[in-house]
Amino acid sequence: MSLSQSFLRTTLALALCVATAPVRAQSATEASSRTVRASSDHEHTIWAASSALAAASFAFDERLRAIALANRSPQLDRITVGADILGTAGHIVPALVATYLGSRLLGQRSIASATLRVGLSYAAADAIESMLKPMVGEARPFAGHDPLTFRPFSSDGTYQSFPSAHVVHISSLASAIALEAHRPWVTALAGAAITYVGAQRVYRDQHWSSDVVVSGMLGVEVAREVDSWLRRR
Repeated sequence: MSLSQSFLRTTLALALCVATAPVRAQSATEASSRTVRASSDHEHTIWAASSALAAASFAFDERLRAIALANRSPQLDRITVGADILGTAGHIVPALVATYLGSRLLGQRSIASATLRVGLSYAAADAIESMLKPMVGEARPFAGHDPLTFRPFSSDGTYQSFPSAHVVHISSLASAIALEAHRPWVTALAGAAITYVGAQRVYRDQHWSSDVVVSGMLGVEVAREVDSWLRRR
């Protein structure tokens, strides 16, 4: 199995996570044409698919790591550099602040409000991720342990594999933007961005594939819940 195939598996998992966000948002806006039972069935389907993805990714953790390590190259190293820009707070926060302030100065209140909702979704996901990392204490792949090695409440970064900060950041940000835009092409770009960052984390040997998949699900769900909560108010 080639590295491209391992990337494809991660791609499919993360793309499905992202695809659930706009579908759910559309279901909420079209509630008048749907029954309560149909909505409930949809939720059950989403959770069942998510659980299956998480289980499958865990089963392939060690195999995907071995494939990624065996297929490293200088070219791929250069291609994956951009994920550190898309998935880090040092780049995301300034971009959000600049967009919000710029839209306010230009009198674009709708853009400013949307940016604020996106920013709050990102902040909520980041806060949850920051609390979970030391609490879970999962060993990173490069530590030489199996995926079930944990040191809860450890301050050692070697034991902070789950969740992936990069993936939670980009998945919450991209999902929130997709929820605001309600455009298929925006959703597609969001899925591509999350996939790119998630695949890079596995390639860099920083996270197990299951960390990446579940972190993506976490970011999407937090963005959806925060967006729904803000709109109700």
